[in-house]
Amino acid sequence: MPSVSSSFAFLPEETVKQGFVRLLGQLMVEARRPPDETASESVHEMRVLIKRVRALLWFANPTLPALKLEQAKSQLRKASHLLAPQRDLAVMKSVLKKLSHKTSNLSDKKTLIAVSQNQDQRQADNKKSAQSLQKAIAILRKTIKQIEHVAKTKSQWPSPSARLAKAFRATQKAERKALRHEEPAQFHDWRKKAKRLLYQLQMMQTVPGKRIIKQVDKLQEKLGNYHDSVIVQDRLKRNCPDNMPQLIARYCVKFLDKRKKRLCKKARTLARHLELK
Repeated sequence: MPSVSSSFAFLPEETVKQGFVRLLGQLMVEARRPPDETASESVHEMRVLIKRVRALLWFANPTLPALKLEQAKSQLRKASHLLAPQRDLAVMKSVLKKLSHKTSNLSDKKTLIAVSQNQDQRQADNKKSAQSLQKAIAILRKTIKQIEHVAKTKSQWPSPSARLAKAFRATQKAERKALRHEEPAQFHDWRKKAKRLLYQLQMMQTVPGKRIIKQVDKLQEKLGNYHDSVIVQDRLKRNCPDNMPQLIARYCVKFLDKRKKRLCKKARTLARHLELK
């Protein structure tokens, strides 16, 4: 199930309605592709598709009926929740692997690698994961069909530039709140707003140019890594893996605190240079 390419964009020669319906069709094609052999990759690609559909829903918010929007959002949340356990395990594995590369202590390195491999085994042994993925795919397909049916009946559509400007303002507002309080929840909201802005920019990539797309992509990547660190810290504090000594767990938590501070600093620098022209 390959990810949607940069062709996820409105074309100059089409109306907003035509572009919206075409992009929905493109996402449906991707949702119908067979899952990859690697479970974690399939989950990742499905999550990307869900986020793309959410981006389209947000764009069409002034046009689509409120009830239909809420129904679609609820269905997409359900699909995301089905994939959350596998996503968290993949994050745990990835971050532990990075930590193993950072430590110079051979014993710590071996322990971290062992725990990372243990996450692989847990993914492989989870029989429910394949079923959850199939359920999420079915929900996504159903949601796309419903949105497409309603969209084809609408004639009035929002201005792409107006929606893009609103997404940019929302990201700036989330940024100010996150940097003022420096709480994980605020950083997570900032990340979601930055991700939404990225998808809006990609849909209208002929308007702002590629430079800001790259900047926002880097920003949401740093904020995503920050959120991943929070997820792993929470799992280590509440449910430490059986084969991880408490000393190593505390070491990981402290290291992740330092990592979050570095990522916060980088995100602040990147955000300072964002400008929608």
